[in-house]
Amino acid sequence: MASGTALLLCFSANLAFIVTNLYGWLLKRFYIPTPFKEHFHELYPAQKAVATLYLLQLFELPYLFHIGQAEALFYINGTSVLFFSSYMLVLVKGYFFLEYPTPKQLFLFMLPVVICWLVLLLPVFGVIPFSDNFQTVMFVVVTVVAAIYVGLLIKFRNQLHRHIHKLDEDEYSNENDFPLLFAKKIQWLPLAICLLMYSCFVLNHPTAKLVRDLVFIVVNVWFAIYTLNPHRSLRPVLNKVLPELTQVMKEEKAEETVEPEDKYHLTEEQCKEMETRLLGLLRNEKLYLEDHLTMSDLTQRMHTNKNYLGEVIARSEYESFYKLINTLRIEHACQLLDADPSLKMEQVGFESGFSSGSAFSQVFKRMKGVSPSEYLRGS
Repeated sequence: MASGTALLLCFSANLAFIVTNLYGWLLKRFYIPTPFKEHFHELYPAQKAVATLYLLQLFELPYLFHIGQAEALFYINGTSVLFFSSYMLVLVKGYFFLEYPTPKQLFLFMLPVVICWLVLLLPVFGVIPFSDNFQTVMFVVVTVVAAIYVGLLIKFRNQLHRHIHKLDEDEYSNENDFPLLFAKKIQWLPLAICLLMYSCFVLNHPTAKLVRDLVFIVVNVWFAIYTLNPHRSLRPVLNKVLPELTQVMKEEKAEETVEPEDKYHLTEEQCKEMETRLLGLLRNEKLYLEDHLTMSDLTQRMHTNKNYLGEVIARSEYESFYKLINTLRIEHACQLLDADPSLKMEQVGFESGFSSGSAFSQVFKRMKGVSPSEYLRGS
């Protein structure tokens, strides 16, 4: 490929990347889908943050006007790593927990990124020489600064995972009923993007930058189409539980400053009495065999409130509603297998309250440490 052709391709891809980002900014900043006007802020909780992320891509302009220069390529790869690793944390916190920093907090949070960005920009305009020492020092600095932000992002992802896990397992007995599957699917996305940016920074090659631009152009176009022709099959469910997810996080923060004995509302005697009544109801009426049993259903049948029942389960050996119901289901499945080893696993799963044979096998292995087949061979 001729050098001129390569430069033209890089220029065209980068220009298209910038243009699609500008269009994305206009779309997210000023466009409100008509069907969702009344609930716009609930359906698009991070609208402004996404718009800002689009606008931040204007830092690509120095590279666009200095295509082919090594200092411009190094500048854009380093800057991309820093901006994405830092602002992704702001974005996901805003989306999931509606936590937005004040302008002062945002400035202080992004200050290391801005300083590095300015230093990386100096050789592009010839203010300082683009020497090997400069590249080595800035590679280390960018890596360390980005690693700090990525570490914070990983910490947040783990926190988010715990909250999603808690909210799902405290209400639902089947994983297929979990409403936050969408959140589980995208919780790794910010880290994947940061990894992509850092890979380009390490490679520091025009072709890697070209491929990265093309990938993001496709994503930007898809996102624009999705926004202009919105389909929110997951959003109504997600918006129903997002406030609960936010509340779970707030409660956990509050509990960090509370002594363990002060967190409970029931006495030890009340808790034991209710746990006995709960297990009696579940075993006698075999409620755990209902494949879509929820915590709300159980609360109604116990004639109590969700807070008390949740406390009883949390203080028991089961810890969560999901583990309680599935422990009883696995006990029932073992009884079926012991009584008739010739039964098909899918049949055992359905008769034990699971929504599918695969779900039964996964939960069985998780709780017993062996698969249902291995259990039969060992018995």
